[in-house]
Amino acid sequence: MINSLSIKRLVTAFLIAFVFWFFIKSEDNYSVNLRIPLEARNLQEQKTYKEEVPESIIVTLKGSGRSFIWLSLFKNFYDDFKAVIDLSSISDEYNFELNSYYKQNPEKIVLPQSLSLEFVEVISPRQIEINLDRYLVKKIPIKSNIIPIIIPGNIIVGEIQFNPDSVSMGGPEEVVNLISHIETFQDTIDNLDREFVGEIQLSSPDKLVDFSPKRVNYKFDIQPISETIVSGIPVQLKNKPTDVNVFVNPSTVSLTIVGGLNQITRILPSDIQVIIDFEKDWKADKQFYSPEIIIPKSLIEWKNLSPNNLEILVIKEIN
Repeated sequence: MINSLSIKRLVTAFLIAFVFWFFIKSEDNYSVNLRIPLEARNLQEQKTYKEEVPESIIVTLKGSGRSFIWLSLFKNFYDDFKAVIDLSSISDEYNFELNSYYKQNPEKIVLPQSLSLEFVEVISPRQIEINLDRYLVKKIPIKSNIIPIIIPGNIIVGEIQFNPDSVSMGGPEEVVNLISHIETFQDTIDNLDREFVGEIQLSSPDKLVDFSPKRVNYKFDIQPISETIVSGIPVQLKNKPTDVNVFVNPSTVSLTIVGGLNQITRILPSDIQVIIDFEKDWKADKQFYSPEIIIPKSLIEWKNLSPNNLEILVIKEIN
């Protein structure tokens, strides 16, 4: 039987043999395909990318096994490991044939000086087309994807309020001009029965644009539903003829409005329109008329018009 001492000796011998083998083989040269970060430099002022530039490319490198082992272990710590393309002379668009570009500009393949590595060729992509556009900045409004769930007996007064109410967006002119608004992330707020204030993140409409701020505050104005009577509302007579005198009797009315408790206390008679269109409505054999009622959109409804019917009096002038 093999005792524990024999097992320890076998393991030790294997480890020593592996270390010797590793150091011998790590001195051999290999050609390895690796993904290397791509960095575009010297973009002209007031220019930006019309299309995304790849973040990396695949290249073939030649070097010792030891160098590739060190690179694989510590490549995230090497600042000098990247492929560079220079955009200083590009105004609109240019097609980089990467193999010929890096062979003509070998210094653009930046490799760690402490490692014995040599660039051989680009595997993928073979070419990169750079398209540039004028950098445009504009203000755009915010669109809500927030769903408020209100406890019965309450109402949201007005629209959701954002602070700020717009964002500054910058990017390629062609892209930015097509963007009319920016949306919030989706969210649902439950059991609302009073004013609610929150904060939410905005969703980028395109990878090529940047915007600020990234988060905004928002507010819902939530009030208990109530009602009140508004009196002394003037009746408007539209399209009145010029050759006769026309009067509405009575000239003012009252009605009940339904809406938010604080909202309805601010409504004035002038905020409500009571309309009779003489040209459209009047008939010689008809005495009483029902007017058209227009209330602010933020109110729920109106009811109980008093009086319910109005009289139109037509008096011809006598020369």
